Amino acid sequence: MPKWSWRGRVLNGKKVASHTEAVHTPGGNIVRELVFGANDGLVAAFAVASGVNGAGVQSKVILIAGLAELIGGTISMALGAYLSTKSQIEYYGGEMGREAYEVENFPEVERQEVREIYEAKGFSGDILDRIIAHITSDKKRWITIMMQEELGLSLDQTISPLKSGIATGGAYAFGALMPVLPYLFMQPGPGIVASAALTLSVLFGVGAAKTIVTGKNAWRSGFESMTIGGLAAAATFIAGKIFARM
Repeated sequence: MPKWSWRGRVLNGKKVASHTEAVHTPGGNIVRELVFGANDGLVAAFAVASGVNGAGVQSKVILIAGLAELIGGTISMALGAYLSTKSQIEYYGGEMGREAYEVENFPEVERQEVREIYEAKGFSGDILDRIIAHITSDKKRWITIMMQEELGLSLDQTISPLKSGIATGGAYAFGALMPVLPYLFMQPGPGIVASAALTLSVLFGVGAAKTIVTGKNAWRSGFESMTIGGLAAAATFIAGKIFARM
């Protein structure tokens, strides 16, 4: 009997830590939106706060600029995610309607398409005939197979446009708040140090969390996110210094 741990770590005595069902699980898109929403919020707000700080202004001004970016970015990201998911669902529904019409009105043509698809996968003879018979015996299954195999389309039924918008916007707001928090209690000098420490730490965590979706090395992804955020903040800080002297 195969030995299988509940954590998905051991199969037949072999470590399979690199194997994960996370990216295949229905609803996995919500994980992606949370992670990337938070990452975008961190980088954008850190860059804005650092750039305004570089202009030599008071903490209150930095705070206002950061919070303005947080509010505007959150609304933009939430609406963007909502509309994107809604458009995806509408597009999928339209294509499914067309496929249903073709199955209903041109069954022989669609049956031949099924045959060609599975012939290309290496099936032939009696096995191929049984596959075709099984698929075409149920119209709902037939349409779903054609959507996936012919058009390359699938839809995560567990996520709604509203849920997508809330998740993305909320994650962005969380990320964008991190670089701004220190300026509630500190002056610009120590504030930027605390902001950098907090933001880069969270960026590392979010970058490592991205590997749930990407499957990449967590340490590398974490340091990569830190580097990108740090470079963006450094560039805007220098720009703020330059513009303040003009």
